[in-house]
Amino acid sequence: MPFTAMDHDPVVGRADAELLLGLPTERLLKTMVFRNADGGFVLAALPVTGRVDYGRLARAAGTSRAKLSQAAPEDLRALGMEPGGASPVCAVPGVVVVFDVAVRQMGVVFCGSGRADRTIQVDVGHLIELVEPIFDELSR
Repeated sequence: MPFTAMDHDPVVGRADAELLLGLPTERLLKTMVFRNADGGFVLAALPVTGRVDYGRLARAAGTSRAKLSQAAPEDLRALGMEPGGASPVCAVPGVVVVFDVAVRQMGVVFCGSGRADRTIQVDVGHLIELVEPIFDELSR
């Protein structure tokens, strides 16, 4: 998959990405990591301005809202990721990846690499082909 990696000072959140890196808000893809009470993980990728509707995410991921909780830093480490660097790309077996339907229209995006000091620039079509996510309306 063709992509560009951008190394930089650690970034945590939208404000850092916009101010420190000068990245356009409409191209920022955030990934949120959730722990499923059944022991698995769910990754939710959506435009950085979106807010996850937990009920919709749970239904898309095939679980109940009561079983989902935001992942702790130690959970991220189990996925090979760190806070501020969550990525929609994960090689850990059994991880469920859900993209908001709006992601399809984003074109070239900037997303986490797994590290807070590296951002990936990639065409969303290539990312979708690699990840093969579930699509649903995740944003409130």
